[in-house]
Amino acid sequence: MYVIFGINPNCSEAVVPEYISPHTFTAARMLFGAAVFWMLSPFFPRERVERRDRWTILLGGIVLAGTLVAFSLAFRYTSPCYVSLVSATSPLLVMVLAAIFLHEPISARKSMGVFVGVAGALMIVAFSWKIDANATPMGLLLCFINILFYAAYLLVTRSITRKYTPVTLMKWMFLIGAIVCLPLAIPAIPESPMLQGTVPVSAWLNFFTVMVFSTVVAYFLLPVGLKYLRPTTVSMYSNLQPVVTSVVAISTGQDAFTWNKPVALVLIAIGVYLVTSSRAKED
Repeated sequence: MYVIFGINPNCSEAVVPEYISPHTFTAARMLFGAAVFWMLSPFFPRERVERRDRWTILLGGIVLAGTLVAFSLAFRYTSPCYVSLVSATSPLLVMVLAAIFLHEPISARKSMGVFVGVAGALMIVAFSWKIDANATPMGLLLCFINILFYAAYLLVTRSITRKYTPVTLMKWMFLIGAIVCLPLAIPAIPESPMLQGTVPVSAWLNFFTVMVFSTVVAYFLLPVGLKYLRPTTVSMYSNLQPVVTSVVAISTGQDAFTWNKPVALVLIAIGVYLVTSSRAKED
């Protein structure tokens, strides 16, 4: 799943915002995901969502929409490598939010992990934007908003992933997300060359890679992971994302290799290790 998420920034940056606006791109992902999951639903057990879980699904759909909107907008100001590097801090953020809202204890080891991981993220902010035009403050802010929404999504949906199939959850969440995103996308539709048929074949290939793999396949697998693992453990594997994204972006010329990228990645990886290796006995 996180290998797919690692390729996602490269494919998205190839079409956003040059060929399609961020809001239109996000709405297209929501509509495509909703359509596919609703078409798949007859082949899975029919489940009736309990009344108390409907609010959780509603909130999950809104948070999912916020995650994808911030992700798409970030490409106006930054590059795939920075989107992916900042996303690697999600396990740290999940751990902090779980401590605040779920009252999970934070050990000294976890605290050290948070410090080291945040130091890696701050290295991107403190050094990169001065030497690399791809790392603008607005772009990095949108990256952090993206992972904030993503962390909230993991925590919000954790309680219902054990009760319903991924198709049941995703068909409703993507439908809710589409309703949220469409009003933002409609004014931008005339500005999107992709919807006017004036784009190269490579752009369409990247577009449908995001639609099929990063939208449908990845978000089908995400509830499966949450069903068996804690949110922090699931998010731990996001340290694969910057590795995949950086390799693809640098090899295809989308981004340049700079000294701070590997240093920041090492710090983030150490922080993730310290956080996830400090577990409760019941884990």
